[in-house]
Amino acid sequence: MPFKRQIPLGLLLLVVGGMIYVSFRPTSLLLFHSLDFLGLSARVDAWRDLASGWQPHEFIVYSLPGGLWAAAYILLTHGLLAYQPTTLRVGIASLIPLTGIGSELLQRWGLLPGTFDIADLLCYAAPLLLLIIYEIIKNKSIWQVSLTASPASN
Repeated sequence: MPFKRQIPLGLLLLVVGGMIYVSFRPTSLLLFHSLDFLGLSARVDAWRDLASGWQPHEFIVYSLPGGLWAAAYILLTHGLLAYQPTTLRVGIASLIPLTGIGSELLQRWGLLPGTFDIADLLCYAAPLLLLIIYEIIKNKSIWQVSLTASPASN
């Protein structure tokens, strides 16, 4: 996907994840204290009032935002590094999803505070898996083109 498409899609995923988080998560979280410090509490409260008529599934409220943010990070970093070697591009784009996966596994094993949730794990893993599949398909077609072109060039 060209970077000019990755930027708006990445930003959209970032905003949608943020809107879900701000709309439905408990206001005792650190983010809300930060928004209050910035003088945005009235706007956040007005937005939450608008969204209060909708009660989305727990998955949407608690797991999906992390997956959307991981996907946004992948899109934006992968696009910014478009002209770098594949391993560097994929490695950097994988940092946030791998951090999320790692934190979920550490919670599962009791090595990190928090509640392990398989849905969270899947939401971090899915965009990473899509990135890997994309790179395999893209590089396979590149290899096929170069392999078929090699004999003709001899």
